[in-house]
Amino acid sequence: SPGAFALLLQRIIDADDAGEHAEILHGLGEALKGQRQASPPENWPAAFAKAMSSERDDVRMLAVSLGVTFGDQQAIAALRERVLATDADSSARRQALDSLIRIKDPQLLPTLLRLLREPELCECALAGLALYDDPSVPGAVLDKYAELSPQEKRVALATLCSRAASGLELLKAVAARRIPAADIPADLVRQLQNLKHAELDRMLVETWGQVRNTPEDKAKLIAELRELMAKPPATPDLALGRALFAKTCQQCHTLYGAGAKIGPELTGSNRADLEYLLSNIVDPSAVISKDYQQTIVMTIDGLVVSGLLKSEDDKSLTLQTPTDVVVIPKDEIEERQLSDASMMPDDQLKQFTPEQIVSLFAYLGDKVQAPILASKDNQELFFNSKDLTGWTGNEKLWFVENGEIVGRSEGLDRNEFLFSDLAAEDFTLSFDVKLFNDGDKGNSGVQFRSQPLASGEAKGYQADIGPGWWGKLYEESDRGLLWDKLGEQHVKKGDWNEYKIVARGSRIKTWLNGKPCVDLDDPAGKRRGQFALQLHAGEPLEVRFRKLKLEVLE
Repeated sequence: SPGAFALLLQRIIDADDAGEHAEILHGLGEALKGQRQASPPENWPAAFAKAMSSERDDVRMLAVSLGVTFGDQQAIAALRERVLATDADSSARRQALDSLIRIKDPQLLPTLLRLLREPELCECALAGLALYDDPSVPGAVLDKYAELSPQEKRVALATLCSRAASGLELLKAVAARRIPAADIPADLVRQLQNLKHAELDRMLVETWGQVRNTPEDKAKLIAELRELMAKPPATPDLALGRALFAKTCQQCHTLYGAGAKIGPELTGSNRADLEYLLSNIVDPSAVISKDYQQTIVMTIDGLVVSGLLKSEDDKSLTLQTPTDVVVIPKDEIEERQLSDASMMPDDQLKQFTPEQIVSLFAYLGDKVQAPILASKDNQELFFNSKDLTGWTGNEKLWFVENGEIVGRSEGLDRNEFLFSDLAAEDFTLSFDVKLFNDGDKGNSGVQFRSQPLASGEAKGYQADIGPGWWGKLYEESDRGLLWDKLGEQHVKKGDWNEYKIVARGSRIKTWLNGKPCVDLDDPAGKRRGQFALQLHAGEPLEVRFRKLKLEVLE
């Protein structure tokens, strides 16, 4: 209520506790979610001035963000300036951008188009463009599409599928083979159908194919899949199956601790039963809990949003989509309906080959977690430079700091490893590594084409790091030293060193600071396995890795 707002703002005016100021401003911002604009209390100017005099940047940013909702032109101008300040902290720029998107700032569209060129803000800009019904949006997104990461492509497609005009441009790009039809997942196909546009529906059939959603279609498909599982065309590949799960299912479901919690948890479900999997994947709407029915909203300017209803009040409703949480002001809603279909769409398997389907079902029914087979589609997920998502290891020894993976020990009884979820066959891996205490001691390494052992150790190739070992190739827990020529003469002691590993077929090559080290043809070696970073047993050690880049070779 206005009275409560005024009372809380008066507390900011009267008190000098910056922590309390931050709590109040954050809480008021949460209370105003779903409102593009709200009338400010009379004491807002005084509270804003007090907050802006704070030494804490978060207090000032929260005040500016709240001021935007109150229509404070000074606050809006400050945010516009912050978003465009390329020398400012990226998280502060992102927060400013979020605030301007929330009020649908009429001057923001040119900025969003410009930010598509900035990697740190591109994803946020792609999502924000969905709010603007402008003919320049589809072309700008489509022109950028080939350069986007897998996650950014997903957000870009969601934006293009949110309006009829941009959906048509997307399907024209698919027809022209600028964008692969397989890139459009089944849930976004359904989103296009929700737009209820005759030309869209016609083009969708031509470019993506007819969605099999009748009971007869589904019964026929289940029978075909049952026969496929009985006589698979190839041995199931669990790592490929997990890669497909990560691409298709993980946006909503969690399995073995990996994934989102939008749909039901799968770890404890009846996954070993083929009939259970067939019925739930092919016909997800046959038996559906009310909690997983999707709500479809069309706004007055033609935006369509489909998702699970998470909360609702007299001002707004909040929908969870596969890519985002969207708060929609009720005064912008033209039409709203509760669908009788599950949020999980039909025809999820349409994009996959028989070999891929067999591998996906094998992974879903297996009793242990598998690695993810690295591909061009997911190689950029190797390390996000923010946290250890996609990596498994002892959190007391491994962490991320300043965009670097840090391994630090006070001394270990045995080797410790940080394993990547990704497993690769042929690849190029490049990174910088810095080994501290690099005089007469310290040892680390990077595992590849390796596997974790029950003991916590690793088995497989290791590109060595450390005095007396730099540039050598070792096979951990197996054949031992495979390449004994030392590359230490190329190393900058105690400083960052560029390391590069190329594995293609049986050939292994490495470079240190651009100088060749290993060049080994090893027909007896493994051709696929996971990556891992090592902290060697023994004396205290700190090792840092940065600029980790994986490229899958075809």
